[in-house]
Amino acid sequence: MIDARESRELRAVILAIANVDKPLRKMIRQFTKAMAAPEFQKAMAARATTGLERRALVDTSIVTVSDRNVRMQSASKGRPLSGGFNPKADYPAAEWGVDRSRRTTSNRRSRKGAVHKVTEPMPSNLKGRSRTGHVFGPSARTMIPRIGRLWVQTTVRTIATALEGKQE
Repeated sequence: MIDARESRELRAVILAIANVDKPLRKMIRQFTKAMAAPEFQKAMAARATTGLERRALVDTSIVTVSDRNVRMQSASKGRPLSGGFNPKADYPAAEWGVDRSRRTTSNRRSRKGAVHKVTEPMPSNLKGRSRTGHVFGPSARTMIPRIGRLWVQTTVRTIATALEGKQE
């Protein structure tokens, strides 16, 4: 996260956006989102190595832009996957992994109706634990400064173009 209170450039951008007219603010938001969203998704796709990570984290990633903020999110939209994995609720397993030494115990019913306790290892399609994450965390760390610079450049270019009287 970049704190605007510590960045002179970001404070200037927020102030500039607040002082321009509404159509220009809308253009700045649209241009920033149009450039930031594909770059963020590309960065996440480069780090995703399993199909579960791609479906749960990369395919659900979005970038939202307001007049005061650029937000990157993942696993906050979409329906549960066909195997029952719900990205909205189960994303921590895909992002930070699971403890590989743990085992799950469940009750299974045989064809004849008898109930048996079954102990299984954690699913093999989930990676081991990572404190910093596997996909979203590393992608966000590299993309936050880039998107911050992009936001500043887009704002300056859009305002300069508007002052010259040109339409993009």
